[in-house]
Amino acid sequence: MPKYQIDEIKLVIADENRQLRSSLKGMLGQQGFRGMQDAPDVDTLEDIIRGSNPDLILCDVDLKAGEKGNVCDLINKLRHNKVGQNPFANVILFIEQANEEVVRMASQAGIDDLQVKPVIAKNIIKRVYYLIEKRKPFVVTTDYVGPDRRKGHRPGTQEIPLVNVPNTLASKATGKHDARHFQKEIKKALWDINAQKIERHVFQVGYLVEHIVPAYLENKINRESLEMVAKLLHVSRDITDRLEDSDFGHISDLAGTLQTVAKSLWQSGTQPKRKDLELLPELAAALSATFNMDASSSNVVQKIRSSVQEKYES
Repeated sequence: MPKYQIDEIKLVIADENRQLRSSLKGMLGQQGFRGMQDAPDVDTLEDIIRGSNPDLILCDVDLKAGEKGNVCDLINKLRHNKVGQNPFANVILFIEQANEEVVRMASQAGIDDLQVKPVIAKNIIKRVYYLIEKRKPFVVTTDYVGPDRRKGHRPGTQEIPLVNVPNTLASKATGKHDARHFQKEIKKALWDINAQKIERHVFQVGYLVEHIVPAYLENKINRESLEMVAKLLHVSRDITDRLEDSDFGHISDLAGTLQTVAKSLWQSGTQPKRKDLELLPELAAALSATFNMDASSSNVVQKIRSSVQEKYES
């Protein structure tokens, strides 16, 4: 195996089993790891992530849940930059058995790798070296931020570009880590992810509206329709939050209006306001056109925005 400088790598081991944590720390210590912490539950793990920004997280999928959710919820928050200062920390998850439900839940959280128990230090070292040398680039969808696991682009689907995210595990191991430069790289990667997330959201808005409006007009409202309305509310809110204090206030304004209309539709249950159903397609079109605005489309966008504003303020 290649010689890496792993003594500067910050690592946290999170498992309810104290003996496993102690044993793994001892064996990894023999390999040269020094900056190790351990956690018996999700709340402690979150505190460590907030306080020390680890480069590598080894955690059990069945880690004792905390007040704010389970370990997969925490990893999802990490990936969406809602906890800690390094959303690109490497994450290896321990599982008892690779059943479909657990693997899906773990993968959707944005982990880098899965290891089936019993945990063997030698295997962990191999996976750490893999993440140093061949970590996958990230992909961004409406619900997901994390390593790309797709087999390839599926025909008929939107082609999504990849993001090469900064990796402190690799930069420290190879002696190339510079804290100031790394923070700049994080900001750049976060903006790339933010922009892609907004684009995915705008695409999702169009899809949702195309299904929601006919369901209401044809009186075919069901659980799936209501779930779509809830999704529309979440997506519009997330666009607004991501564009806060940015130079793209025009998109944020439209998303805010969409959020208001979606909330009104949600509160109306099965008796929607006609105005809300009329506004949704126009808002979706305005968002799509504004996001992809160029010189030839600007007049059309302005007319749509004026129409939306007049209807909503009337």
